[in-house]
Amino acid sequence: MNPWYRVLTIEGKRYIFDMGGWSFWKVLFPFAYWIFPNTVYKINDDELIENIIVPEVKSKSTGRNVLLASVIGIVLANLLQPLVNYFDIEGTPFVNTIIVVLVFAIILAVFFYINISSKKNLMQMIDLNQYVRQRLWIRPQSAKHFSFILFSYLFLLAFIIFIGAALIHVAINTVIFLFWMIILSFLLFINLAAVGVGDTTVKFKMDK
Repeated sequence: MNPWYRVLTIEGKRYIFDMGGWSFWKVLFPFAYWIFPNTVYKINDDELIENIIVPEVKSKSTGRNVLLASVIGIVLANLLQPLVNYFDIEGTPFVNTIIVVLVFAIILAVFFYINISSKKNLMQMIDLNQYVRQRLWIRPQSAKHFSFILFSYLFLLAFIIFIGAALIHVAINTVIFLFWMIILSFLLFINLAAVGVGDTTVKFKMDK
């Protein structure tokens, strides 16, 4: 029920996989999940694991987080609209760059806030610091899964760069700007799809 965590079953043992989001590379580059080792916590309590997977009272935090991100995006667009209209007269790339970078930083901050909120919700059910912490590499589930992540990421990235350059060098249109913000949010959240549901290959860091 928590998008930032996965439950792994490896040789009959259960682990909670911390998707993190604290790593800058994993936020902007989902392939980092397959390149660098990830953190997992070994959990021996199967009943606790099942309660985490299907909690007795399902948390509404994910819906609230999505709603919060949407509201922040709409409010931000409305707040920037007078500023954008004012700077449309000048049309300077420098001013447009400041606006685009500022919005990017705010969206990134919202992303980290949702990540922190998700961790707090999980910690209310289980204190991961009490369990054995291990590091492992995880591989794409299949060639199809890898291709989906690759093409989705490249498509969204190309769109963001192209529209972002147009916003900076041409003019900032409020509707296009809002659409750019939404696509940017999709790009940041695509890293959650790097580790999907199903069978895959893992290797613990301590293994030869």
